Amino acid sequence: MGSGEIRLLKTSTIKKALVSRLKKMADAGLARSSQRFFPEKIVCYGIRAKDLRQLCRDIYQQVGTNWTVEEALELAESLLQEEELESRSSGLIILGYFQDQLQAWHLKKFASWLKTGRLDNWALIDTLSLEVLSPFLLEHPAHLNKMAAWIEDKNVYLKRAGLVALIKPARKNLRPDFIFRMANRAVSSGAVEGLVAKAAGWLLREAGRSDQERLEDFLKRYGKKWPRLTVRYALEKFPAAKRKYLLRITKTN
Repeated sequence: MGSGEIRLLKTSTIKKALVSRLKKMADAGLARSSQRFFPEKIVCYGIRAKDLRQLCRDIYQQVGTNWTVEEALELAESLLQEEELESRSSGLIILGYFQDQLQAWHLKKFASWLKTGRLDNWALIDTLSLEVLSPFLLEHPAHLNKMAAWIEDKNVYLKRAGLVALIKPARKNLRPDFIFRMANRAVSSGAVEGLVAKAAGWLLREAGRSDQERLEDFLKRYGKKWPRLTVRYALEKFPAAKRKYLLRITKTN
């Protein structure tokens, strides 16, 4: 997007220019093949992730010094009304550049997006969680506890987001007791949706990077209560022989 294309910094102008550029970048073949990564039907332009990120970076470089997080939120909310995956994703990626301006009360807005289905697949949920929520929690670890209510909620999208938001804190070994406890709580009772089972296993895997022995002990203690998806995801970084052993002893009879 050339510097002459954006003259006004209104969110409506930015959205129009962004959507126009996305349409020009569309690849029908890639759009068709992208469907295989999603269990639900999606609508997309067919744009590679690196190209979408570059476009978002270009836009941020032009608006960043003139906008606050409120304009970024307005743009994100407007783009969430679009059908195409890339339009909705781009608003979240751009919002991520403003995460240092977020306040705790913004979490309620994000929760409402999830509860009302405005982020209705794993890609959108994970983009919000990794680009916006995780960086916010790293900067404000006192708010990690707020993810407990998300993870304990009945809404699958909110559960997934709460778990994935803890991924980057887990990599930094922040509050490991809390993170292990939240992962276990998400999958240890009742029927568990695939979105949640995979996210819990992913979170455990990341939490175990700094202390694999602790993860192994945790698996031995609770693994029989978990979906097999969770166990398999959690074990991905273990040596093959140890992975096979832990899969066997955590299997229910």
